[in-house]
Amino acid sequence: MALGLPLSWRLAAAVLSLIPSAFLYIGLGLLCGTLFNDKQVGGICGAVLTNVTAWLAGIWFDLSLIGGPFQTVANLLPFVHGVDGAKAAVAGNWAAMGIHLAVVTGWAAMVLLGAAALFRWKMVEY
Repeated sequence: MALGLPLSWRLAAAVLSLIPSAFLYIGLGLLCGTLFNDKQVGGICGAVLTNVTAWLAGIWFDLSLIGGPFQTVANLLPFVHGVDGAKAAVAGNWAAMGIHLAVVTGWAAMVLLGAAALFRWKMVEY
C-alpha cells in the first residue's frame, strides 16, 4: 500500500492465496529437519532453500526471460504457482488463481505427508 497498491478484497484474497504456500514451506522445513542435523538445516533451509525457491518462483525476474529447461522445471514445481496465484488474486482472475492454488495445495499435501512418514520411520528406526 505504501507503493500505491489500493486496499481491497483482492489484496485480502492474495494474502489468503498464500496459505497453501505457507504449508508447503512448513512441510519443507519439517522434511529438512528430519533429514539433516541442526547445523545442516541452518545452511540448507536457511539460505540455499530460500534462494533456490525464489529463483524458481520467478520472484526476481520473469521466467520467460530465461526460458528453456529452467522455465520447464520451474513450472513443474509449486513455487511459481504460488506467486502466480497471488498475482491472479490481485488481478481478480479467480479462475487462474484456483488452478495455481490447486497445484500448490497438492504439492503441500505431498510434502507434508512425506515429511510425516519419513519422521515416523526415523523415529521407529531409533
